[in-house]
Amino acid sequence: MKLAENYAQYVTLKNAIACLAAFIAYKIIAQIIYYRFFHPLRKFPGPFWASVTRLWIGYHCWMETELPTIYKLHEKYGPVLRITPTLLLVSDTQKLPLIYHRAANKTNHYVTGSFGIVESLFNIKEHKAHAKLRRIAAGPYSFSNIKKMEPLIDARMTEWANTISKRFAKTGKAFDLCDWAVFMAYDIVSEIGFGTPIGFVPAGKDIGGLIEGFHVGIRVFGIMARFHPFMTWIKTTPLGKYFVAKPEDESGIGALMRFRDKLLTERLSDISAGKAGDRVDLLQTFLDARLENGEPLDLEYVKAEILLVLLAGADTTGTTFQAMFYYIMSTPGVYQKMMSEIDAATTAGHLSLGIPQYDEVLAHCPYYIAVVHETMRLCPSAPNIFPRVVSEPGLDLYGKVAPPGTEITCNPWMLHRNKEFYGEDADVFRPERWMESPERTRELQKYNFAFGYGARVCLGKDIALVELYKGPLHFFRTFEAKLVDEKKPGRFVVAGGVGFWLDMQVTVKERDVAKG
Repeated sequence: MKLAENYAQYVTLKNAIACLAAFIAYKIIAQIIYYRFFHPLRKFPGPFWASVTRLWIGYHCWMETELPTIYKLHEKYGPVLRITPTLLLVSDTQKLPLIYHRAANKTNHYVTGSFGIVESLFNIKEHKAHAKLRRIAAGPYSFSNIKKMEPLIDARMTEWANTISKRFAKTGKAFDLCDWAVFMAYDIVSEIGFGTPIGFVPAGKDIGGLIEGFHVGIRVFGIMARFHPFMTWIKTTPLGKYFVAKPEDESGIGALMRFRDKLLTERLSDISAGKAGDRVDLLQTFLDARLENGEPLDLEYVKAEILLVLLAGADTTGTTFQAMFYYIMSTPGVYQKMMSEIDAATTAGHLSLGIPQYDEVLAHCPYYIAVVHETMRLCPSAPNIFPRVVSEPGLDLYGKVAPPGTEITCNPWMLHRNKEFYGEDADVFRPERWMESPERTRELQKYNFAFGYGARVCLGKDIALVELYKGPLHFFRTFEAKLVDEKKPGRFVVAGGVGFWLDMQVTVKERDVAKG
């Protein structure tokens, strides 16, 4: 009895807290020792803190310093970096096929619930499950299907150019091209996605704060993905529901979900009433698609895919247009050379006087096409990490082996600046590199990572290229644009692994050649 009383005097709140603190300290020290001295990746170079905790990458992601920090580390350590205790970043173009091969599985980095409970094709981890569903989902994104939608794209581009002419060219008012590039992209993607544009262009503003909400939400998504072991655990707790996006959310993503659900309900009602007609938008092609057993796709999955089209397809394409303007206007000689080609093709009757057609641009504007690809090389719209799991029997990286199960990734922003592949001018905007020879062009295309790589290349690639081959060309042919302040050509921001430009104030006036 006396012994129990003696022990009881030590059971106090103060001592309990001290024991808890000691346990936490022990776990932290043990983790540091294990990751630093005993983990299979201990032999790979990188910052000390990156090797022992994900807080390092999380901090740089949040502070928007991830790209310049890692770029400098590559200069110091070489092409392979350990950027978390379990993740290697490789910036060697030749390693792309070895990392992103057909049987490579994705990691839990992609499964966070940031865009809803049901994951889209993009988030599926297991390669066999992905391949099976991709065969079905690829139909709506096929080039032949996208070509059928070209008139829809033309209608939105015409409205966009006419609105810019009326609001700005005729008044001389300055405007932020960053905003208007994304307005066009969102209205086009919602048009071909649902058959109804959101209406950013006629409104001339970010309706409901959808774009701003996405930019805020994507920062959080990037952090959650980089802390995916924690997110995987927390989703098993009662707190998990607060980390899954829902239509009821007040965020921009929640608003887009509500917009999506409203149009889906209307479409299903039209189909039931026999009013759907001959729709050619993505929503209808997803609704018409059938599984191998003849059953339609699950509606929740259709919702996930359409939301991804809105979130990823619009903002990323707008980013490339913004970057094109920046590089074209800041690189001597590029604008003049590009406009000479466009004007010559127009005068010769090779480009339609309304909206140039995709096939026309592809056939008669090779320098402009090179400008598009060089822009995506230097400024990929998703300068992010895309982790895979190293397969058996492991991967040799310059004499050091990454064992099976290791997380490994590339980042297009880093990869596209590899001087061993692109030359000493890898940091320079030079469209001519895409025109040196057919063999070199094929090589550049083979190792380009702007749309992903291999069996998981972005399904929306053809949508993006149709927009980029047409929209910016139509803008430059129609308007002569100038920066309001050449010392402020815009600034590139990376939030959560997604890039976009801000503060690109311009004035425009109409060009005579565009009038035929």
